[in-house]
Amino acid sequence: MPDAIPKISRLVKLVAMMRRNQYPNHRTLLRALKVLDSTGMYSLSQKTVQRDVQYLRDVYHAPIEFDNGKRGYYLTDPGWRFEIPLLDTEEMQAVTLGVRLAESILPEPVAGRIQDAADTLLCRNELGLAPEATLIALVAQGARIPVRPEIFREVFEAWQNHRGLLVRYSKAMTGECVEYLLEPHVLAFFDGLWYVKAIVIARNGETLPERTIRTLALNRFLAVERYPGRFEPDQRLIREVNEGGLFNFPTIDEVVLRFTDYAIPYARENYDPGLIEEQPDGSLFVTLYDAVEFKIVNLVLAEGGAVHVISPPKLAEKVVEQAKKVMECMQKGESQNDR
Repeated sequence: MPDAIPKISRLVKLVAMMRRNQYPNHRTLLRALKVLDSTGMYSLSQKTVQRDVQYLRDVYHAPIEFDNGKRGYYLTDPGWRFEIPLLDTEEMQAVTLGVRLAESILPEPVAGRIQDAADTLLCRNELGLAPEATLIALVAQGARIPVRPEIFREVFEAWQNHRGLLVRYSKAMTGECVEYLLEPHVLAFFDGLWYVKAIVIARNGETLPERTIRTLALNRFLAVERYPGRFEPDQRLIREVNEGGLFNFPTIDEVVLRFTDYAIPYARENYDPGLIEEQPDGSLFVTLYDAVEFKIVNLVLAEGGAVHVISPPKLAEKVVEQAKKVMECMQKGESQNDR
């Protein structure tokens, strides 16, 4: 009986589980792969897993070892990259969207299934994207956020078939309702929200400058209509998102944070052990690479003194500035309440 799941998908899942420090073995890998098989009859031998591990070592030079204590495989070098070959269109769709898109995503994205879809894309080689490889950056992190099924379906089909959309959209800050004529080039699930990264042709009927790009949250879509005609996928835009540019937030090459007191469990639960260095006083130094600046600032402020920026100094200064602004806002609010 031929494999219901392509070998490359099996390798991707194995690598993804190791990256998440899940220490996969024959039993846990089989359980994870079964959700990708629409028949529910998928089987996997222990020898196949061993061959896959050896294949990753030999062909991709994967630094894989077996942990006897945790009874599973792991990567000795978290920075190793899995440069897998491009998949054909059918495999891309099967792996990235799962075997039952409607059941898995509509109306509420199911994090586990979306993660299975994302694994292939996140392990892909960003170089040399095939023209049809527009299924980019389904990043499943955080909570499940509901999107109206009929809106998701229209947006998904327009994105998949490279067709324009006429969208009524409620702006987050003001609640203002605007109408966009747009081309949906990227569909992404990030931090619990579905987004479209689009080239906007017109706003409220007025033509905008060429290549006006917006990132729009699907939960703020009020209505959607298909627009006649097709567009060519913007490979530059797709590549930018594939390299982490969904929002183009400023990033910092290297950040060192010190976690103390009640923030220590947070560090252990959320960061790779290879990034953590335990200090003699019991605190933890965590080194992060290509960190999103505002997320680090928010984390430090939210932990109320239990997380400190060790480096770079400019980031520490920015945290102090933001803390002062928060205090000023609180003082203004208190003074207004006293009147």
